[in-house]
Amino acid sequence: MKYKNLEILRDHGFRVPRFIVVKTAEEYEESFSDASLFAVRSSFSSEDAKHASFAGQYETFLNVPQEEVKDKINLVLQSNQTDQVKCYKAAKNIQNEEQSFVIVQEMVDADCAGVVFTANPVGILNEMVVVVGEGLGNHIVDDKIKTTTYYYNVDDDLYCYDQQDDSYLLDEVVLKELLETAKKIQDLYGQYMDIEYAIKDKTIYILQARCITTFSLEQKIILDNSNIVESYPGISLPLTQEFVQEVYYRIFQNCLSRITKNSQFVQEIDEYLKGMIGVANWRIYYQISNWYAVLHTLPFSKRIISIWQKMLGVTNASVLLPEKFQVPRRIKFSVFQSFLYYLHQTPKRMKQLNQKFEMQYQGYQNKIEACTTIPELLGIYEQIKQEILKDWDLTLVNDMYAFLYTAFAGKRNKELLADIKNLESMKPVKGIRILSNIAQTYGLNSEQYKRGAKRYIEEYGDRCLGELKLETKTYRTNKELLDAYVEKQEGIKEEGKEEQPCKKSRNLFVKKAKCGIENREISRMNRSRIYGMARNIFLKIGFILQENKALTAKEDVFYLYIHELEEKKDLKDLVEQRKKEAAFYQKIPSYSRLVFDGQIVNKRGQMSHSGILSKTNTLSGIGTSLGKVSGEVLVIEEPKDTIDTTGKILVTTSTDPGWVFLIQNARGIIAEKGSLLSHTAIIARELQKPAIVNVKDCTRILKTGDHVFLDAQAGIITIER
Repeated sequence: MKYKNLEILRDHGFRVPRFIVVKTAEEYEESFSDASLFAVRSSFSSEDAKHASFAGQYETFLNVPQEEVKDKINLVLQSNQTDQVKCYKAAKNIQNEEQSFVIVQEMVDADCAGVVFTANPVGILNEMVVVVGEGLGNHIVDDKIKTTTYYYNVDDDLYCYDQQDDSYLLDEVVLKELLETAKKIQDLYGQYMDIEYAIKDKTIYILQARCITTFSLEQKIILDNSNIVESYPGISLPLTQEFVQEVYYRIFQNCLSRITKNSQFVQEIDEYLKGMIGVANWRIYYQISNWYAVLHTLPFSKRIISIWQKMLGVTNASVLLPEKFQVPRRIKFSVFQSFLYYLHQTPKRMKQLNQKFEMQYQGYQNKIEACTTIPELLGIYEQIKQEILKDWDLTLVNDMYAFLYTAFAGKRNKELLADIKNLESMKPVKGIRILSNIAQTYGLNSEQYKRGAKRYIEEYGDRCLGELKLETKTYRTNKELLDAYVEKQEGIKEEGKEEQPCKKSRNLFVKKAKCGIENREISRMNRSRIYGMARNIFLKIGFILQENKALTAKEDVFYLYIHELEEKKDLKDLVEQRKKEAAFYQKIPSYSRLVFDGQIVNKRGQMSHSGILSKTNTLSGIGTSLGKVSGEVLVIEEPKDTIDTTGKILVTTSTDPGWVFLIQNARGIIAEKGSLLSHTAIIARELQKPAIVNVKDCTRILKTGDHVFLDAQAGIITIER
């Protein structure tokens, strides 16, 4: 009951205003307090029902003078017999005999008051919600004052808030203390809590605490952006969201069919395969419990999951499998056989896959060029999904091959693993250097440069920043971007050391790890070409819709879903609505992890600010490309080719392969995400730039213009303020 909760809180040292509990008005003793004003509220046994909160059903009185307390006690007790309460009990099927108590509590003359939910009641379990308004809490319940609502992600220590006009704002120190207090109360009860508080002169008082009754907790959905945020930083537009979900579904479906050799089992777990990717607030995540389910089919799954987490930089190591997920022994045995087979055959299979793609690629480019109608273009799109993605699951097998042998090679061979020359991801950089030399010798308008630029676009035109977002402008779709980037390279001095010959190693694990990494980079280059073909298809569809006056610009096609592309109606209003949604979701912090109660929930409201609560002058992470350097920080939230990174230490959430164009002119790089096999690590090693990854909150703690000392050997960043 509520009064028992208050007693527990008081006995555990929480600041609770003095109170007394009575069953009747006659039991009330005025001598319990010499305060002048009191709060009188219910504490009925029905309010403890797990499926019912009784919010607002019973009377509550605030600022009650001593002489009126007994009258208010009677009114609170009588409120248990109203028709409204009887109807509510019937709706909630509450039939047990009621135990009725009343709490009389000293009033706090609050500067502000409100409620803390230790989990968002809409179903976001790792997000605390703080509602605050000026004065007393009843004004908030009655909607008599404007309020500010804070949303705090417990995994990232990030918050944002929705302020109504000039509503009350909490001091950040007080906000932090309030959240810490709420966490302690949740830990005390072992449940998600609804906590009422008041604040006077920055002192926090706990007025009530009850369990949140609206969660089912039957099946948690966990979204995690480890590794995938490299490919999809920030928000992604609807067409990208749908395309990515479809690609992952087909690839994992094919992969499970390949290694289990059992179509019935694959069909049984189809719902997990369809949910490998989740989208929240227009950001793309791994639906990580489904990944754990798929990895659970592998032999030695606990060990493999641990390796997979390290290679992808998953910071939360807890493994949560979907309920009732079981892998039959016959499937485990079949997968074990496949596992041994592919440990031996993966390099050969990857070589075949790469050769097959090279043969298919130009043919599909020609087909796309020849199409003139939306049905034709969508037909080619389906062919690409059916034919090219058919064997693309081998890249997943190769990823696991690279992860395992990198782990087997161990930390002692870290330097040897870093020493890989002529990676596919570096070829575009070398191509840019050649183009830059041509431009400086003959000029951008020369025939020599035009021929070189054409060759470059044919080969690497899809490799750019944000290349896996279909809405991204690439060198293939916007040639002027290439010209501008090449022109910007003139006079830039390379700071990397002279390239040394690759070090030889007799370690079998190192050799196999390098082979896996090399094939991984080739497949990722080819992946950018697959996405490039999809981009071209949808841009052509967008052009047709623009010609038919259904869209204002062909690029607006990316705000639509695939099933909407065949509609012959005006789509401009729908696109404008989606653009407003995109602008709103841009303001939401990029959370690394979201935990939902049964279904994914997107944010709504008007977020006006975001911030981080913990701050420090020293950060740490994983040094992936060794060296020491000091310099000025450049925080990059939205990467663009026009950003001048010369001589700067780049700070970002993560990188994709296209970042090679930014990193090559920088002094070093710091990233929130990443591991030894992340793009940040691989590209930085190849360019011989010091890099530290897996640095929590670096994009919020570090500011552009800060000076830092980066020690990649120790994995330490020191802010030199």
